[in-house]
Formats: sequence, C-alpha cells, structure tokens
Amino acid sequence: MLVANHILPQDHLLAKKYKLGVPTRKFRFDFSHSFSSRDLILFAELTVVAILGLCCFTCGFILTISATITYHLSTAWLWILAMLAVPAIAGWIMYRHGNQRLLALNVFGTIASLLPVFLGSYLVMMHATPPDPAAYIFGGLFLCITGFIATVVALYFMPLSRSIMICTDGCLFIDKLQRRRIIRWEQIISIRSDKGCARIVCSNGSSLKLRSSWANSTAVQHIICGKAFRSLFARARSAYYSGEPVLFGRFTVNWEGIDNGQQLFHWEQLRACAYVDSGIALISVDDTCLDVSYLSQVSDASVFVELVKYILISRQKQAFPESSNSRRHLETTLTTFSRPIS
Repeated sequence: MLVANHILPQDHLLAKKYKLGVPTRKFRFDFSHSFSSRDLILFAELTVVAILGLCCFTCGFILTISATITYHLSTAWLWILAMLAVPAIAGWIMYRHGNQRLLALNVFGTIASLLPVFLGSYLVMMHATPPDPAAYIFGGLFLCITGFIATVVALYFMPLSRSIMICTDGCLFIDKLQRRRIIRWEQIISIRSDKGCARIVCSNGSSLKLRSSWANSTAVQHIICGKAFRSLFARARSAYYSGEPVLFGRFTVNWEGIDNGQQLFHWEQLRACAYVDSGIALISVDDTCLDVSYLSQVSDASVFVELVKYILISRQKQAFPESSNSRRHLETTLTTFSRPIS
C-alpha cells in the first residue's frame, strides 16, 4: 500500500522558509528510512568509486593543463575542438528539434568513441621516437572522461534518498545531493509525459523530471497534475479566446480547429477527444478516428482533452441556442406545474 511519509516539524520550517504554504504530504523515492547491512556495503563501495573517479579526473585535468603550458600546445586544442564540434552541433540540432532519444544516443556515442581515440592517440604518441608532447594532453583527457563517468555512475547508484514535499502552494524536491528545487503551482507551464518519466517545466526556466522507475513517482505525478491543472486550463482557455494558438506538443489548438502539424481538423469535423490505450484520439462527427497520438507527443494531455471538450460544448451551445432556451423554458414550466396548489 502506498502511504506518504509523516510530516516532520522541520518540514514546516522548510515550507515557511520557501513560502510554500502548509505541507500536506511527503514522499520518498528509491529508498526507505533505515540502512541495511547490504546498503551500507553498497554505499561504501560506491563512495570509494566516486573518490577514485574524482582523483582520476583531477589528475587528468592537472596533466592536461600542465602539458599545454609546459610544451606550448595551445594550437593542439584547435584540432581537438574541431573534432568535438561535429557531435556538439549534431546534439544541438537534436535538442532543438526535441529528439531526446537521438540526443542521448549522440552523447553516448560521442563518449564511447572519444575514449578509444584519446587512449589510442596517447599510446601511439608515447611509443614514437621521440615521444610527442601532445600525448600528455590525450592521456589527460582520457583520465578526465573516465573519472567523470565513474563519479557520475557512483553518485547515480548511491543508495541515498530523493524526496518531495507537497504543500498547498507548491512542492519542494530534494535530490540525492540534498539540493533543493522549488516549484510553485502557478509557475508550471507544461507537464509532458515521456517514456519512463514525466517532465515538469516552469515559467522561470527550471524543470523537474520524475522517473516512473522511482517508488511513489506515479502518485506524485497525479498530485502535481491535479494541483497545476486549474491554472494550466485557465491559461489555455484565455489564450484560445484571445485568438492565440495554444501549443500542446504535436497538436496546436486555434480558433479554426486542431492542427497536428500536417493537417488542420476544423471544429465542424470534430465530435470528441478521448483517451485510447496510451494515447489520445480525435473522433469525427461520423464516429471515425481522425488522428491518434501517443501521450509522450502531447504536453499537458489532460489540459488538451478538457480544453477540446470545453470548446466543443461551447460551440454546440452557440449553434443551438433555441434548443437550450426551450429546454430551460420546459424545465421552468414543469417546475411551476409541479408546485402544490394552496
């Protein structure tokens, strides 16, 4: 059974400090209150790996800088930066187009290719006669990347607790390194459900990613969506009535209809917008499916569905005002005749 942790006195002090109102619930991700012997052993092993990774990174950084200054190898960095420019530009283009999976694949592929390149360059140059001083730069870069990867992996798998405290005016997220991230409900501008995680974006540029593999993550996502729904829906409705296009990832809602990037579905064609399996479907007036999209392709899916329903109902009332008035007149008449005669 899923039970939120009890609110402690220090939680009230944190909520008051960051002006988040009254704390109502608190959830912990990944880890429980008490350490077992297995957790302590894992914690000690990962701490050693993290320390070794930091030492490796520091030695590589010192070696690289000292070799550059001692042997005047500043021009060698031009070739290294030129080599890194290609994957960097490709990653930037993927990021701008929102291809998160291709971006992650690009990063992993770049790191996996740089490690053997730097190590191979170091070994070849050191065995040359005489040894090339640039070998120290490649050796230092290899140590830097290796140490960085070891440190990040050790910290990621460290058995420390993440937690989130839900308050009346916002939430406070604390990660494994005890860094605090504050999110207020009115600052949330988008909630996107992706494969394996939910990404919450705020108006101040900050974001929070909740992975579905974390314990209690699903419950926290539902709570945050419920808290932010009212302001998100009101913002989307006012934008629609002001004539501005409202973006929901793949779909764009405007005064004419819903645009999926390739085709515009006019409001006269639509009858409903409903959830189907793990996606959202647009249903036409003749009960055919016009378009289906995964939830990961639609930001603020609940707001999108409710806004479409609201617009369709509003247009229906505007198209048939006589039927609405006659229905209200009939209800008034029946109420009058049902009163007892005095």
